[in-house]
Amino acid sequence: MDHFSARSATARIHLGPQRHQVRLVNAILLLMAAYFAVIGTLNLFLFADHGLAALDYIGMVCVLATQVYFRRSQQLLITSWIVVAVVVAVMLVFIHMADGRSYSLMWVTLLPPVTFFLLGRRAGAWICAGVFLYVALFVYLRLPHWTPAEPGLGTWLNTVEILTAHWFLFRLYEKSRAEAFADLEHLSETDKLTGLLNRSRLDAVLQQELERHHRSSQPLTVVLCDVDHFKQINDDHGHLTGDRILKDIAGFLREHMRKIDICGRWGGEEFLIICPDTSAPAARQIVDRLRTAAHEQGMSGDIRVTLSFGIATLAQQETAEELLRRSDRAMYEAKRGGRDQVVLAE
Repeated sequence: MDHFSARSATARIHLGPQRHQVRLVNAILLLMAAYFAVIGTLNLFLFADHGLAALDYIGMVCVLATQVYFRRSQQLLITSWIVVAVVVAVMLVFIHMADGRSYSLMWVTLLPPVTFFLLGRRAGAWICAGVFLYVALFVYLRLPHWTPAEPGLGTWLNTVEILTAHWFLFRLYEKSRAEAFADLEHLSETDKLTGLLNRSRLDAVLQQELERHHRSSQPLTVVLCDVDHFKQINDDHGHLTGDRILKDIAGFLREHMRKIDICGRWGGEEFLIICPDTSAPAARQIVDRLRTAAHEQGMSGDIRVTLSFGIATLAQQETAEELLRRSDRAMYEAKRGGRDQVVLAE
């Protein structure tokens, strides 16, 4: 893979739906490296256990090497399996070296969050089941040979380390889960092409504004906007150009709308602008400025694009459907009148 392709792959993985798992992998790798370094240092200088210290430092080197590999390759699945393999190997070797006594078995509790977070439910369940079964068999075979041991400083330190690791892991997972849910919620109410609100979300917002209008008695106006001769643009220049024009118009509307206005893609080449606390004359002035700015600024390079607008202000006892129908009729009246016009509904 050349440099450009590798960079493109990196961009895709950090922008796509896997970015939360990528963050989890990076965080777990850093957490494991820090833990191996701290525990190895404690075993070396505090407990003078050179064997366990060497095991911890080997684990740290493996984790850092995995981190370097992941940053260069962006192979998420392979990296996840390497992380789990390192965790399982170090954990089982440590349990054997400590003869399964005291605190060593507590480290097994870290396996489920790591494996389930990185490999998913099915692989996580199988790996945890296999390791748990092995540990249970090991304890069963060693149980007759165990002698009572008083808990000491090592027991306390390992307990604190394990609890801290659990706190970090589950806090990180909960943060990632909340962000992923927010992303899904955003996608469910956003038009993929333009980045504006989609029709479903616009319906909900309009209903909310309708209820607010009934409480406050402030005016509520909607504006339907349609791209003139859009079919001809698609026929002459292709659908990709048509998509680019829709994105340009969305950016233009975002730039020139007021902060209180809500804009979204109503469907096809139509856009809906909801103007809370806005009377019909005020909305007419806003739309006239939009139409003028479109002429002066231009929106799509060498392709001349004009817009037709239909404006309707909520009448007494009117429903959202009736309001939109009047706005739609006004917009088509603007088209029939020659396009590139603003028509106020009766």
